[in-house]
Amino acid sequence: MTSASPALNIFDLDAMRAIPMPNGRGETLKLINTATGTENIDVHLNRLRPGGPHGQLHRHLQSDNIYIVRSGEALLVAGRETHTIHANQVVFIPAGMPHSLSNVSNVVFEMIEIYAPAGRRFDVTPAG
Repeated sequence: MTSASPALNIFDLDAMRAIPMPNGRGETLKLINTATGTENIDVHLNRLRPGGPHGQLHRHLQSDNIYIVRSGEALLVAGRETHTIHANQVVFIPAGMPHSLSNVSNVVFEMIEIYAPAGRRFDVTPAG
């Protein structure tokens, strides 16, 4: 499979197709990835539903991970610590750190998630 040539892209979030997440956790909108012509970064918008299943503990061995929280409140397990994160916070998770995320609010938890590097170097490895 070949990637599209890199080009300027402008997206309207309201017009993008939401993709269901596994186990009914919520939905994701793929924004920037190999389909838009880059192996360097992956950006998507996640919406975790209230009362949805808890996220599984995992790690990305090569990719740093960033959350930009737009709404709701979630429980983040990162390394050996647990944090409650909420709207208007930015979270940096370095490559290799085990983490999981679960919506603990009664509203949709929405965040922009960024991985770098991405493409062929992106991986998800179970941890725990």
